Amino acid sequence: MSEYWTTAPYDALPARPRKRFFPVHEGRTIIVTGAAGGIGGATVDLLVKEGARVAAWDLRDDALAGLASKYDAGTVVQVACDMGQETSIAKAFAYSLEKLGGIDGVVNNAAIVRRGDPLDVSWDDWESTMAVNVHGPYELARTAARSMVAQGKKGAIVNVSSEAGKKGHTQSLSYGASKAAVINMTRILSVSLAPHDINVNCVCPGGVGTEMLRAAAANMARVSGSETDKVFAQIGGGQLKRHITPDEVARTISFLLSDDALIIRGQAVNTDGGGTPY
Repeated sequence: MSEYWTTAPYDALPARPRKRFFPVHEGRTIIVTGAAGGIGGATVDLLVKEGARVAAWDLRDDALAGLASKYDAGTVVQVACDMGQETSIAKAFAYSLEKLGGIDGVVNNAAIVRRGDPLDVSWDDWESTMAVNVHGPYELARTAARSMVAQGKKGAIVNVSSEAGKKGHTQSLSYGASKAAVINMTRILSVSLAPHDINVNCVCPGGVGTEMLRAAAANMARVSGSETDKVFAQIGGGQLKRHITPDEVARTISFLLSDDALIIRGQAVNTDGGGTPY
């Protein structure tokens, strides 16, 4: 057997920090939802470094204020929005359009997760999960697409799904179902918006070291009788054997927003370190 082909144990593969930033989004204006979270914040930061101005949407005003304060005035616009409410999305989009003058891209990142026994998912859990994770992203996507078409913009939309949307997890049934819906929605919107040169894709993260993952670990620990820290450490990023960083997911999102990704269309790109085989 070749020395390069082995199933022997190996150490976690280190992250490779970005050393240089290029103005691939220079002059572009992009909405990022769930901007106060791990992946959302990392995405905002990367897009700004690559030349974009960003409308950062989130429910958490204090966290948004802290995020916006890191950048030059006008670079990151703080926008309060509840992605589970149609009127809130309409108001937030109008404000973003007013402040940025137009929208070139959208990152639908905001999401919620309800955990518990798969036979005990309540009607309210289903409604709230689907509202924030599916209905809201769809409403923003179509609102932004209509604006892009009206202004003659050739834009891009990236929806953040999850590896749970492909594999599913017993303790988060409604979440997995909602993320599967996001994958399907992405494919249909991609085909529908292609004539307008608006590219639509989604990413499927897994094992990202965020507070959402820690909450999942806490739930798994409760069910198994283990410790949260121990479970959290074991939820790695597939072949990487470590947690994926929010910045690593943000890089894929940025690429899919760029002109370099024009031939990648309607895809659900796994960003889980090789844990999902399809």
